[in-house]
Amino acid sequence: MRKLLLALLRWIIRIALGLVLIVFTIMLVRAFDARRQPDLQAWHTNRFETEYRADRDAGEDWGEYLSREAAVFRELESEVTTDLGDRASRYNRSSKFYPGARKPDWNRSFEMAPEDPWAAIVLVHGLTDSPYSVRTLAESFRDMGVHVVAPRMPGHGLAPGALIEVTRADWLAVVRLAVTRARQTIGPDAPLLLGGYSNGGALVTRYTLDALEDTALDVPDQVYLFSPAIGITAFARIASWHRLLASIPYFEKFRWESILPEFDPYKYNSFPKIAGHESWMLARELHAQLARLQANGRLEAMPPVLCFQSLADATVLTEAIVTQLFDRLTVPHSELVVFDVNRLDSLGDFLGNHYPRMLDRMLAKQTRGYTLTVLSNLEPEREDVVARSRLPGGAEILGEPLGLGWPRQVYSMSHVAVPFPEDDPVYGIGADGRYTLGNLNPKGERNVLTLPLTQFSRLRYNPFFPYMKARIRDFIEPLKRSAGRSE
Repeated sequence: MRKLLLALLRWIIRIALGLVLIVFTIMLVRAFDARRQPDLQAWHTNRFETEYRADRDAGEDWGEYLSREAAVFRELESEVTTDLGDRASRYNRSSKFYPGARKPDWNRSFEMAPEDPWAAIVLVHGLTDSPYSVRTLAESFRDMGVHVVAPRMPGHGLAPGALIEVTRADWLAVVRLAVTRARQTIGPDAPLLLGGYSNGGALVTRYTLDALEDTALDVPDQVYLFSPAIGITAFARIASWHRLLASIPYFEKFRWESILPEFDPYKYNSFPKIAGHESWMLARELHAQLARLQANGRLEAMPPVLCFQSLADATVLTEAIVTQLFDRLTVPHSELVVFDVNRLDSLGDFLGNHYPRMLDRMLAKQTRGYTLTVLSNLEPEREDVVARSRLPGGAEILGEPLGLGWPRQVYSMSHVAVPFPEDDPVYGIGADGRYTLGNLNPKGERNVLTLPLTQFSRLRYNPFFPYMKARIRDFIEPLKRSAGRSE
């Protein structure tokens, strides 16, 4: 018997060593392959010493955070930004993409204040983004009488290399700073709202769950989510494995998932792997916390959630938002709005079966704790879109025509499009023939441009933003009435 156990142990050790060798070989091959990426520039290699760190700067308040932010932007100007170089670079002061020439610089934290606010909202941007991504949403809430606090998450709005050393703890700490600022602004009794796009959606969800467990935190009255990163695609799971080899200067490029030209004034194009890992870890911790709160009954105190999500999303897992969050809700005051793919017949021949099947699975669920609304084609022969809703318990509402439709050649919404309207000056459809990063559609031979064509093919604006804005107004109205401020 002992010999059998020893033999079994030897086989287990051999298998384990074999697996380690296979994984290391794959990582080594990928590390050598990464060396073929473009050369790293100052915006990839510079580290920002004055950037906020939760373990070092935890005692700072909102004003001190803004002072630190001003200092880190001065560091950006002195160590990264130049007067020479690529005229398509955001880090060239003479470039039309240089954000420092735009007033205000939406890469920084901002606030928007109505004359007589009845509530406040903290709006948090996504990973590799900047506060610009919630600018139009902020204007919408301000116009509804809500004071807006939009913090810049550490590592963002500067240069992609700034993301290498920040952690989710830094982001969460700044969300708490912003919530404190919002509460101090509107007083102890006014409603508090939270909203987040992409990774910001995961951060405000995490804050809300923390508040359900910690009485020292302020529980929000409502939560608004836009493409929330509650379920992350699989590559982020192994995104931290690069660190052993990337610590060797020869393999420095291996720490980057992509190294691309930086022409977008408000979003990084290059992506360090560790940032994806931090986002995935945040999502994994959210899943465990949601399960724990559901088991002990505290999730019943979850405030109403309104979420807007594209069925087709290459960044986050749409079904995970359903299974991890919405299926756990029990109080029927939340709503999940899903943007379907374009079912127009002329595009149907090229549409894969994955997304229709995913929607069928979602519609087959019994939603007891939330309303499920799907925006889809009125008919396969028409681009007009209708909103069909299923209430908690299963009752369905007849489709509501929106007076909106799919733009020509657009086959789906995208993760990055949700918070931007058609008239966004950077990512919108463009007015009077003006070019934007949202309407570029270059045609020509392969390998001529300095970046992949996929940078242009992804939809950057939301053709149904007017509907989303109206749904937010409807969702907030009962809370406004309870505050004695209904129009």
